[in-house]
Amino acid sequence: MASILPSGFFSHLTTGSLLTTAFGAVSCYASIRCFYHLYLHPASKFPGPRLAAISNVWYAYHWITGKYAMAVEKAFEEYGDVVRVAPNEVAFLTPQAASDIYGAHTKHLEHFTKTDFVEMGKDDQGIAWERDPVKHRNTSKRLSPAFSMKSIKAKEPTMHKYIDLFVKMMKKDGGGEAGVELRIWTDWVAMDISAELAYSREMHQLDEMKSGPFLKAIWGVNFFVTIHQICKKFPLFTPIQFLFVPPSAVISEFQARKLATKELETRIERQGKTEHLDHFETLVPAGAPKPTKEEKKELEVLAAQLLIAGYEPISSQFLCTIMFSLQEPETYKRLVNEIRETFTRYEDITPEALTPLRYLHASLMEALRLTVIGGTGMPRVSPGATVDGNYISKGVYVQYGHFAFTRSTQYFHEPRSYRPERWLPEDHLYWKSAFKSDARESFFPFSQGPRGCPGMALAWHETRLFIAKVLWSFDVEMLPDQNIVFERDFNIHAMWEKPKFWVRFHPVVRDE
Repeated sequence: MASILPSGFFSHLTTGSLLTTAFGAVSCYASIRCFYHLYLHPASKFPGPRLAAISNVWYAYHWITGKYAMAVEKAFEEYGDVVRVAPNEVAFLTPQAASDIYGAHTKHLEHFTKTDFVEMGKDDQGIAWERDPVKHRNTSKRLSPAFSMKSIKAKEPTMHKYIDLFVKMMKKDGGGEAGVELRIWTDWVAMDISAELAYSREMHQLDEMKSGPFLKAIWGVNFFVTIHQICKKFPLFTPIQFLFVPPSAVISEFQARKLATKELETRIERQGKTEHLDHFETLVPAGAPKPTKEEKKELEVLAAQLLIAGYEPISSQFLCTIMFSLQEPETYKRLVNEIRETFTRYEDITPEALTPLRYLHASLMEALRLTVIGGTGMPRVSPGATVDGNYISKGVYVQYGHFAFTRSTQYFHEPRSYRPERWLPEDHLYWKSAFKSDARESFFPFSQGPRGCPGMALAWHETRLFIAKVLWSFDVEMLPDQNIVFERDFNIHAMWEKPKFWVRFHPVVRDE
């Protein structure tokens, strides 16, 4: 077949002309793409940073710096309650938007489905990463008995065991001149509790005073998870994403996987023979057939997710409630007084006995508000529906600015300050009318809808018990010259990165 190009056409093309042609083609494509995103895309009707409208560079930059949640907050302040944060993603600030996005469901199957934001690979996704609403609902049903009040009550001895060990360790090592770095200690105690509650695994980090492979691994890959998420927006960079994993994290991750597989096998062999109830009792109950190879893979994913879910938010609560309270001396005094005036004996401090302590509850709620778990935005895919009066086309991503909501003067008085009083009932001694109009009923720290956290009651049990037992036992002193500023010293990637915090634990001397 004869060529449609003139004879000798390619012989007249130089390297320079080829580069010019290629550059022109790329420029033309980029211009058309920018025009489409700015004026024709379904999300083009929403305001936001111009760079975010035409490219994922804005999104990637703020995630890499660890300040994505703060950047979205600033965008709301500049552009209003609905902001375009990526070419195909829109963020909302209002509580109604949160209800529309996360609460809309039919028979517990959400209308706005998860994106691939936290998806790690193509294998079984467990519960936290699972995008399929039906699979998620089925897994959630299997796990729900593990978080019933009866089950939580049976797990209280495990909580006491590790919190009591923490108190013992602080009596021994917490009062020296150098003090202790509280962040790592709360990591150890929270992870030890989580591992034993999840599948009766003893990590011994607290008594050995060192991080195990799993803890090292998840913090070693914390930044990598962000890079992995960004590469979903920039597929060409996917082959080099593993360059962002420190060699030490690779070693820890390998050790953690190997150890986790071994521990899981041990737990399966102990069906019905564990010393106490754990979450896996509902997954591998006594008398059930041994899981198949595929089922074991699913259990490995679930074990890791249960371990992380029961560790990171709890560790943050342990640390930040004490940190924020110590930064506000009057708040710390009120919290300590409530605990010590309620209990004369350490042995009387139980989750049930702690329920009436309103200032303790308020202090924990306020710490949750300032380090809200949903700082990532929790993106969802629109099915073609209305969000707070705005129609969102099918396939457009939406997210709720949970972090920005908790720090907005529209919804909270003194939003960037630690003020437990905002959560107190009006008949409480320390209630303040300045907080009367706060949007307390719109704050869902454990999310809402079909994907709301099933471990909420368990989390309250753990955090109340830890704070009460520690502050009943010790006068905690913040070491000087620690100028911690939240906006500067807290970052968020896959998890909140918190600053080191040095304290001394002085045992309270009581008359016999």
